[in-house]
Amino acid sequence: MKKFHVFVAILCLGLLPACSTKSTPVAQRTLTSIQITLAQASVADGLTDQLTATGKYSDSTSQDLTATVAWTSSATNVATVSAGVVTTLSQGTAKITGSLSGVTSSPVTVTVGAPIVKSLVVSSTSQSIAQGTTVQFTATGTLTDNSMQNVTGSVTWSASNSSVVSINWNGASGLAMGVTAGSSKITASVTNALGTVSASATLTVSNATLTSLNVTPTDLTTNPIPLGTVQQFTATGTFSDNSTQDITGTVAWSASPTSVASITTSGLATAKDIGTFTVTATSGAITGSVSAAVSAADLVSIAVLPANAIIAQNTTQQFSATGTFNDGSTHNLTTEVTWSSSDTTDAPIGSASGLAKGLAPESGATITATFGGKSGSTTLEVTNATIMSMSVSPTGRTIAPGTELAFTATGTFSDSSTQVLTTEATWTSSNTAVATVGAGGVATAIGSGVTNIGATFGGVPGSASLTVSSVTLKSIAVTPATAVMAPASTLSFGATGTYSDGSTQPIGNAVTWSSSASNVVSVTSYGLATGESAGTATIKAQQGSVSGTAAVVVASSTLESIQVSPPSATVAEQTATQFTAVGVFADNSTQNLTGSVTWTSSPAPVATVSNASPTKGLATGITPGNATVTALFATLSGPASLTVTNATLTSITVTPDTATIALDETQQFTATGNFSDGSTEDLTDQVTWTSSEVSVATMKADGLASTAGTGTTTITAAMNGVKGTATLTVN
Repeated sequence: MKKFHVFVAILCLGLLPACSTKSTPVAQRTLTSIQITLAQASVADGLTDQLTATGKYSDSTSQDLTATVAWTSSATNVATVSAGVVTTLSQGTAKITGSLSGVTSSPVTVTVGAPIVKSLVVSSTSQSIAQGTTVQFTATGTLTDNSMQNVTGSVTWSASNSSVVSINWNGASGLAMGVTAGSSKITASVTNALGTVSASATLTVSNATLTSLNVTPTDLTTNPIPLGTVQQFTATGTFSDNSTQDITGTVAWSASPTSVASITTSGLATAKDIGTFTVTATSGAITGSVSAAVSAADLVSIAVLPANAIIAQNTTQQFSATGTFNDGSTHNLTTEVTWSSSDTTDAPIGSASGLAKGLAPESGATITATFGGKSGSTTLEVTNATIMSMSVSPTGRTIAPGTELAFTATGTFSDSSTQVLTTEATWTSSNTAVATVGAGGVATAIGSGVTNIGATFGGVPGSASLTVSSVTLKSIAVTPATAVMAPASTLSFGATGTYSDGSTQPIGNAVTWSSSASNVVSVTSYGLATGESAGTATIKAQQGSVSGTAAVVVASSTLESIQVSPPSATVAEQTATQFTAVGVFADNSTQNLTGSVTWTSSPAPVATVSNASPTKGLATGITPGNATVTALFATLSGPASLTVTNATLTSITVTPDTATIALDETQQFTATGNFSDGSTEDLTDQVTWTSSEVSVATMKADGLASTAGTGTTTITAAMNGVKGTATLTVN
């Protein structure tokens, strides 16, 4: 019985809460905020991004709500979101929010950049060429937005056998030159957010020899080239194996006479004067030629200037002729017209130059310019006025050694008229150790000091003082600093020197001008550049050891934008990544401008970017943070984002880890860095490469092994005290 009472007591204690008439409410957990995080702040058009929504609750707990929240995009034409997956649709920005139970997150911004290459196809106009000839390879990329684009100028080209084929010949992207008989694999590759994308094609170089050359078109005598226009000529070679090949880019072009037409290294001729000319293509001892003509059938009228000129006897007057054509364009015909004067005794004129001279008083001789069946005229009056005084300007100027200054001589005559006599006066310098002066009044500074520049006409002298300072040249700025030209077009460059005293001075006529690629842009001794063929070149102005440069792009279409790839990148401190700038033109063609643009990085403490060849566009992480890397060219710019982490290098993986090749072959090795945060980076161009047995193989800075003998060697990639190795066997 006692046990029964104990049991009942225990049972009642267990049921006590249930027997209570009042219950305590259970605290309910409520959602207080939603935080959205992005896998990538910037993503290429056509790729996806991942968002994560994390809910914070009133009890300080958190929960992944990615699949639960309602996602909203501010620009559904740019990006849409479903279950946290961002689908990109076009370039731009979109603000993304997530909502649940009346709680909405703060927006995060997704930036959709330009699409990137996801696959490549390499093609060429011929799979077999002869030694000493070229063939153009083209890389066509399928982008992440599924569009297709010619990316020939923005990929990296390589040849598996450089002794057989030289790729990027003469600086032209994808242009292959046959060096010796054999075959080589031609590869185009690009590295972006998807990794390294590549494709290849095989090129065979035969030992056939050139037997004849054919130049086209051949009908330009019956269908003349209009004056002032251009005409592309093509050279086709026939070889000893009966094959034919377009060898326009490898022959030497010439046009004769050059007064009628000029021709570029790519075979593009410019019609300069009425008449016939011969175009010749030469390769070794083989030549081919064709005759052509230039007509002025489109010439409407000729204007002669100055109108109704008046000069004193024994002085000269330069006339100019401007032709107007039926399309409204004008062309300077001064050296192309035939000049004549109605009074060849008192006011004769040079038939080719347009320079008239007043030998005796003439009330009004008629000066006529004739060209292509059209003519224009004006009058020239010669007075009997005599020279009374001469003035030379400017005076009291100071210039630096090695620079030039043009002086003007003006005569005042007995009838109170004035006339510029610069080309007729006799010029002298009182101290030739300080400066010399030429027949046209241009003085060249030699050494520091003071001299008088004198001009004499008709026995009447005039002078101006000139001081040459002792300052030294510190830098040269070339203008324009960047330019886009069309083939056969011209552009005049100027050079400004900055001196040790902070002064500046134009020195375009006192520098030596040169072009890094004369087949793309040629430049004269006075800075006039001519577009020869599509590509990029650097124009340099140099005086002594001081120089300045300008970047030039030759293209047949307008440059519309600059795209930088990759659009975003992440590197560890003290490591680097290569950015590439591609120019996009109005005709949808592209060109690699990495070496032509000006690179900047902001803020500077986070990362730097190189503007020095050959590492232009190489960005190096300095301290952890985010930076914007920008490519600038002319008035256009293209940005990319760079994140620098504090991860440290833990190991280096060299691939392939083992390789066997034959003697005289090469092997490309790649170094991948593994970092403390689990990330990886391609360090191929940043590590130091060595070979343990240089008698077997030697290494280049880019990881390319060249064989020296048979045997086995250990290939090592080292950086910041960390090493990775691979084994190479040469049979």
